[in-house]
Amino acid sequence: MNDMSQDNDNDNDNDTAQFADMAERLFGDIAMPARIESAEDGTFPQAIWTAVEEAGIGLALVPEDAGGIGAGLAGAAAILQAAGRHALPVPVLELIMGNALLALAGREPAAGPLCLLFADGEALPTRMRGAAWAGASAQVLVVARAGTGAGARLAVLPTSGLRLQDSIADAAGEPASDFELPPAVDWLPIDGMDFDALLRRAALLRGAQMIGAMRWCLERTTAYALERKQFGREIGKFQVVQQMIAELASAVVAAHAVLDAAIAAPDDRVIVAAARSRLGDAADTVFALSHQVHGAIGFSYEYVLHFRTRRLMAWRDQFGSVPYWRRQLAAAFAGCQADEVWPLLAGT
Repeated sequence: MNDMSQDNDNDNDNDTAQFADMAERLFGDIAMPARIESAEDGTFPQAIWTAVEEAGIGLALVPEDAGGIGAGLAGAAAILQAAGRHALPVPVLELIMGNALLALAGREPAAGPLCLLFADGEALPTRMRGAAWAGASAQVLVVARAGTGAGARLAVLPTSGLRLQDSIADAAGEPASDFELPPAVDWLPIDGMDFDALLRRAALLRGAQMIGAMRWCLERTTAYALERKQFGREIGKFQVVQQMIAELASAVVAAHAVLDAAIAAPDDRVIVAAARSRLGDAADTVFALSHQVHGAIGFSYEYVLHFRTRRLMAWRDQFGSVPYWRRQLAAAFAGCQADEVWPLLAGT
């Protein structure tokens, strides 16, 4: 069984907690604000990347019998939640998911950063746009549908053979490129998992990064409200600020709960679509209320809040935008009979 399944033998609470603790300690040590700022200025943070590779994080979803860690989906999500919490300015998800895809295609894990793209639709686009991290990567991985069926195929494109053109960086400040897809591509079949299943897993892992960033925003905003004084007392003692923080906390907790449910059932298209839709809504709430409580200082570049909130704005539309996942959710219910709606909604 591949290690992107929800029922991996190692995928239990104890193992997940260990992966979370390891990642939290590692990322907390290496993701200094100065390094994040330098990355946004165009300097790839090699020290951060080396630490990530040496820790074996890129092998999280590669099965143990293939030389990987075999962390399972929940373990990988725990690692990525820590990455989101610390605004790690390197393509950790792309490395984890990319190596899992290479393993499914019978290839060895990659060395160095990866760029990962999903090309939906029966007809492939000739031009790939907004390929994050392509300029820093030796390889671009493109996942596409295998013909008209549900299967998936993988293209491994060396960036040395691509004409990369700098694109506008996304809200997270991650470098991006556009390039023409080569006319002749050597497609590799992906064994054991179809395109939609792979996209759901990538979307959930990005969601884990979002939750990490959201929880950091909640904690920092709550702490700030207890530190900042106005009119002779902490602003957190004003009812209107308390209401904002309560709304912020509710959005984060609800999004985290539905994400956990989806990670436990990644082949349930309803719960995955609901999770990503809810995460998109929560990202808007977290962005607005975190900055509102902080006031002017929250919008300054020197204050670190924006490193998380800008990433939320970028990540919510990656591996399926909010409208895309809402359409998936609507499609799941559109063909239901009246007596089928509640069981589908409740997962019974």
